[in-house]
Amino acid sequence: MNRRPYLIATIAVALLALTCFTLSPENSARTKRLFSSFYTPLFSAQKTAQTTSDYLTNQVIPRKTLLKENNALKRQNEILELKLRRLSTLSRENRILRQKLKMQPKPEWNPRLSRIVGRDPSNWWRSIQIDLGSSDGVKIDMPVMANGALIGRVQEAYAHRSRVALLGDPICRISATIAETTETGILSSCGGTIYDPTLAELLYLPAGTKARVGDEIYTSGFGEVFPRGIHIGKILALENTSGDLTTKASVKLATNPSLLNEVWVLMP
Repeated sequence: MNRRPYLIATIAVALLALTCFTLSPENSARTKRLFSSFYTPLFSAQKTAQTTSDYLTNQVIPRKTLLKENNALKRQNEILELKLRRLSTLSRENRILRQKLKMQPKPEWNPRLSRIVGRDPSNWWRSIQIDLGSSDGVKIDMPVMANGALIGRVQEAYAHRSRVALLGDPICRISATIAETTETGILSSCGGTIYDPTLAELLYLPAGTKARVGDEIYTSGFGEVFPRGIHIGKILALENTSGDLTTKASVKLATNPSLLNEVWVLMP
């Protein structure tokens, strides 16, 4: 049996993988845009199929089930309205206090719901594509959330779609704070991110950190890209080698992006 074609194919794949892993950030972005252009027609077809599937599913749901869900949503809506009134009162008091103290007003955000219309074929580039673009007001670096937690930021914005770089992508490094200790580090990718999209690392913590496994992590607000206080995840483990000036923590992200169908884009 002639194994030469298989050997050539294996060598070609190995060379392609090696080339991709050694690309500079600029060339990596160009390659990503090239690959995404091939998948754009598939994204549109996927969105159409998803919409049709949702419509057909809704047609066969029993009326009794729909009424039950409607009543549950009404009760939930009443509870949320009560909480919103309370938060509005607290927000008004906060604005008055900031004015008296001559402090700058905190920016307000307008969450915009968006559907995920495309995903990378692998975890090599951790990103998704959404159906909102620059024509909808989306801009680069806008925060993206799901299930009450941060999942990434807008990396590229086109007319009717945008690419979101997810937490764990090397180009989506953000400043994060540990709630229990107020210590700040940089959230970045780790080796396990390729196999588990909910894993990341928190770098540059103090060598004598007081952080413990299970401590919650939130955005620090530094850099003025992400609002302060958005939930990110929790600490899984701490790694501090003797003699090192900093500590590294393994982080379990609060949301698994591979299970999402919709996200929220935070617009000012």
